[in-house]
Amino acid sequence: MNSATRAAGISAVIALTLAAVWLFWPPALGGGTTYVTTHGISMEPRFHTGDLAILRPDRSYSVGDVVGYQSDSLDTVVMHRIVALDGDRFVIQGDNNTWLDEDKPTSDEILGKLFIRVPQGGKALAALRSPGPLVIVGIAALTVIGAARAPRGRDTRPSRRDARSSRRRTSHRSRGFSMPIRARARQVALVSGAVALLAAVAGGVLLAIPSTQTDSRTLTVTQQGQFSYSGAAQTGTTYPNGVISTGDPVYTKLTDGLTVSFQDTFSGSGVESLIGTAWLELSVATPDGWTAALGRGPTGVLQDGVVSASASIDPDTATAFLDQHFAEIGGGGGGATLVVTPTVAVTGTIDGQAFTADPLAGLTFSIDGTALRVAGDAGSALVPTAQTDVVIDEVGPRSFPVLSISIPIDLARMVAGAVLAVALVGLAAGAWIGRTRHGDPADDFLVRHAARILPVSAFTPGDTVVDVSDAESLNRVAERLDGLLLHHDGPDGQTLAVRDSDTTYRYVFPDGMSQRPKPPLRAISPVTHHTTPLVRIA
Repeated sequence: MNSATRAAGISAVIALTLAAVWLFWPPALGGGTTYVTTHGISMEPRFHTGDLAILRPDRSYSVGDVVGYQSDSLDTVVMHRIVALDGDRFVIQGDNNTWLDEDKPTSDEILGKLFIRVPQGGKALAALRSPGPLVIVGIAALTVIGAARAPRGRDTRPSRRDARSSRRRTSHRSRGFSMPIRARARQVALVSGAVALLAAVAGGVLLAIPSTQTDSRTLTVTQQGQFSYSGAAQTGTTYPNGVISTGDPVYTKLTDGLTVSFQDTFSGSGVESLIGTAWLELSVATPDGWTAALGRGPTGVLQDGVVSASASIDPDTATAFLDQHFAEIGGGGGGATLVVTPTVAVTGTIDGQAFTADPLAGLTFSIDGTALRVAGDAGSALVPTAQTDVVIDEVGPRSFPVLSISIPIDLARMVAGAVLAVALVGLAAGAWIGRTRHGDPADDFLVRHAARILPVSAFTPGDTVVDVSDAESLNRVAERLDGLLLHHDGPDGQTLAVRDSDTTYRYVFPDGMSQRPKPPLRAISPVTHHTTPLVRIA
């Protein structure tokens, strides 16, 4: 790891650590995050005694937000939900309370809005404040640090006359971790840094998003109308019983009057507090657009979700209006209608949302020279229906759909925080394990190319030895030959070699302490080493 990469990694760790500290720093130390341990049942079923609520200040607060404030009447911090606004003050109430809080804080008096809820986290926080758990955590931390720093092996060589040489031979092993482990640790640190950055960005976005959302749902209030009519008629072939019933044509010459009845029934899940009235209005109309009112019937009052009304029709009066109109315009009759229109003035609530009932279609009779007949399909005309759609807006905790489940924003924030914490730990641990000694190019090279390094205690070079100018050039040779980099840690420094038939390519790192130059070619000449062609793999 070069100095630029190391500086960038350290800067990222510091930035992420400062962001986490800023996010969770308490007000007692100059921060803005408030920790509240809940007591009682005022916020059940969401909160129970012993839960931990983490509050963060927001730029604005609205109805539906769970907030905390210092109550003057109770002399403690209270965390309840905003249910209404009273000028520049907030009306607060516990979710499980039937009464409003006595205090009405302003936005400046609110400590913050609910950020994260940790079930039973208050009890855990209280336990950690006691001396016993703190001592246990401290001992565990020291044990882990000591185990991580302890070397995996010990130099058992009997000769200690040349301490500097011994330190050079064991410099890369004294860290307690092998080269592959340290190389893997660097990869873990890199991945952890990327994950930490993503988690920090995600956490920032989640913090910027409001904790509540307005969801709309549509409920339907159904009206079922029912028309009927009846009247007395002259007994004869047309009306054997002297009675006109619903569905019969009404011959105007044989009857003196007709009564139209109407009944409207309201239904729907959650429909309550229905009040209202209804009446029937009568009118005649002609194809040329002329209409005339014939009056209205008495008003009926809604009871038990049903309202009834009726009106009397005088066919002779309707016919006289039409004849007078046609006489005035000089035209003939044909296509005239008599319309019975129900006027329903009903209000109520559905799931607490107020509504006003929509109008129903009227009953239309066609008028010819002799009779009144129900226009259109009598089956549907006599049974009109209407649906009143009521849109209900509900403010609740924000959630995010993921596959087939919905994740609350509090849980998403907690997951982002947990991922950030774990990633920072992985970044710190990976950077510490994979670190190199300052100014030791050999150690840095060995860690970066650990997958191609093969440690050996000795090797026999080929007939030709080629000293390359730098270690990276030797690594390119190994890649070109698809071979391993043989590594020998000896008194003259760190030696790397690549074998290709009878040619040996090598590079010797100068001793980091003495900057001793690499040994001359005769030190690994073929004559010397061919007599003992021994290769031992460490």
